[in-house]
Amino acid sequence: MNGVTNDSGRPTVAVVTLHNSPNYGSCLQTYATQMVLSSLNATPSIVDYYRHDAIPSNETERALNGQLAAKMPLFKVPGIKALARIPVSRIVARRAKPLNEFRHSKLALTAEKYYSAEALNQNPPEADIYCTGSDQVWNSIWNKGFDPAFYLTFAPKGSKRIAYAASIGKPFLEEWEKRPMREALSKYSHISVREEQAAELLDSIGIHNAVPVIDPTLMLKRDEWSHLADRSATPNRPYILVYQLNRNKEFDQYARRLSAKLQLPLYRIAYGVHERRAGEHTVVCPSVEGFVGLFMNAEYVITDSFHGTAFSMNLGRPFVSISPGRFSGRIMNLLEMTGETSRYLDDYGNLSIAEQPIDFTRIQNVFDIKREEARAFLRSAISE
Repeated sequence: MNGVTNDSGRPTVAVVTLHNSPNYGSCLQTYATQMVLSSLNATPSIVDYYRHDAIPSNETERALNGQLAAKMPLFKVPGIKALARIPVSRIVARRAKPLNEFRHSKLALTAEKYYSAEALNQNPPEADIYCTGSDQVWNSIWNKGFDPAFYLTFAPKGSKRIAYAASIGKPFLEEWEKRPMREALSKYSHISVREEQAAELLDSIGIHNAVPVIDPTLMLKRDEWSHLADRSATPNRPYILVYQLNRNKEFDQYARRLSAKLQLPLYRIAYGVHERRAGEHTVVCPSVEGFVGLFMNAEYVITDSFHGTAFSMNLGRPFVSISPGRFSGRIMNLLEMTGETSRYLDDYGNLSIAEQPIDFTRIQNVFDIKREEARAFLRSAISE
């Protein structure tokens, strides 16, 4: 230990993760990581690190060139993007508001904000243990290259380094990234990853014994999420919840057909008014607590999100999971682990999936085993 254990004798753990990605799943996995570490008698802090495109002043540019551009083809028309800068900046601000409120009220963020890996190197937070957290921290496509911060290169020499539920999020490694990954990860004492596939990829570059564990959000049971949930924005009638991260007309059509079949209205969680669909109710940028409440009370869920699938399963909500296109392996890994691959839609004409029962007792039994495996890993990683 580095001698910064707090007054209670609990080891301090500095976690670097994708806590500030502009989506609910990233916020909630960070919160769950913090809760799990606290339950194991550690004192976690979340390193307030920003990738270049996640720096608040850069988020409008990111939206114009990334997700919003993909969802609004009009941006491809010359001159439209420049005209859209002001309205897009308002969309970005509205989207960020509930996420930022949650981060600053519920996460133990470091006092220092770090806007580059170099800033972290120059003034790293003090801790007994440095931890790479969950989400797609080792996905070089998502991170637009090798981001050394997520490999704890800023940790002082000789510091204890661990990884908890880290994700590579893709089925392959590029040749150029194998060497820096191997060099950085060889300094870790304990590594756990979110997918079996990630463990296999690490093994292929000489990083052996990575332990697959479940996503941090699955470590908290329904009653624990219930304490966080805000139901004030929840509809007072049964509904199908739609949580869609990728533009997909077939997804939209399927949701309408399933709504007609089940005779239930559609309520869509949206990150902006541009995501509204005809014939649906839209909940634009709910609070993070409201997001959990919407999942908790849904009669049915349709999603192309990993965390949308995870919350549906964990909260006992019937669901159908639709491929997001890329990075779908993590969803399938979760469904395979629980024996629920039939919930993965591979035919947009298949409405009978809604009638197939889900054995949520079996799912929770699997999760209970996996929870204990993850706790055993963390206890060892923290104490050894």
